[in-house]
Amino acid sequence: MRKKNELNRNNKNEQPLEQLDFFQIVDHFFRSEPLRQFMNEFDSMFEGAFPHNAIHVNTYETDNKCVIDLKIPPVKKEQIKLELYDQYLTISVTNREEIKEYNEHASTFRNYTSLDSLSKTILLPYPVKEHEIKTTYKNGSLLVTIPKKTKQILIEDDTK
Repeated sequence: MRKKNELNRNNKNEQPLEQLDFFQIVDHFFRSEPLRQFMNEFDSMFEGAFPHNAIHVNTYETDNKCVIDLKIPPVKKEQIKLELYDQYLTISVTNREEIKEYNEHASTFRNYTSLDSLSKTILLPYPVKEHEIKTTYKNGSLLVTIPKKTKQILIEDDTK
């Protein structure tokens, strides 16, 4: 970390550190290079664990079915959970990562566990029974297919 005199030499247009108030000193501290490097490494640690932060939804209909195409992080299918409640379909993706490292030369041990999850709830166009829903999952794309429930109404002639 730089010393107080180095701060003064680098910032010639600013006041000496002894004349700064508390807030100016705190501002100098948070702008220092070692703290910025630490914060960047800290942020990258969280970004690397579960880099996707959203579930993207694309829906479309055909003549006989409603299709929901979900783009999710590439995880194992055991990490995906679908729940149906009335007309609401909720998808949850959970990623648990555990890293254990041991360095014999430095006598250090590191144990790191992260648990990340995403979820999205979708309102279905009509009530559906659980057994009617079909799903397929491949390479981060979950396809949910729901059969349409349409009843054709016959129109009678009213000629008498």
